[in-house]
Amino acid sequence: MSQCDAVVVEVSGAEVCVEVPGRAPACGSCKTVDACQGGLLGLSAGPRRYRLENLIEAQVGDRVSLTVAEGTLWRASLVSYVLPVLLAIAGAVIGQFAAGDAWAVIGTLTGLGCGLALLRLSEIRARRGASLFSLQVQTKEERFKEQS
Repeated sequence: MSQCDAVVVEVSGAEVCVEVPGRAPACGSCKTVDACQGGLLGLSAGPRRYRLENLIEAQVGDRVSLTVAEGTLWRASLVSYVLPVLLAIAGAVIGQFAAGDAWAVIGTLTGLGCGLALLRLSEIRARRGASLFSLQVQTKEERFKEQS
């Protein structure tokens, strides 16, 4: 599972908006945070915000942990790149067999457009459906030294 820390910046109804810093480690297997250029959720620039269901009754300012299920990022990447390319190739092949080169170009563009439309629909469905992230409260024990 990939995991990163976030801060709750807004609470509205049953949802929270969390902010993830710009650089986050991809996983616990790297010796240093900077060893992996990808980072969790593709974070490389500035902070990002995500709107999630508030299942843990978090409040503004709470430090939370975002967890992404194993394989979720890999599957999303695979589908995002492979689906449009396969549909573009299928459109080109169908167009070529149907009427030649001009129709192959039209078929390619049509297949690519269909692939991108399907990706957009799946994104909308994923945003409306179950959350892609698991939100957990971070517990941290702090010990203070007595001043004498």
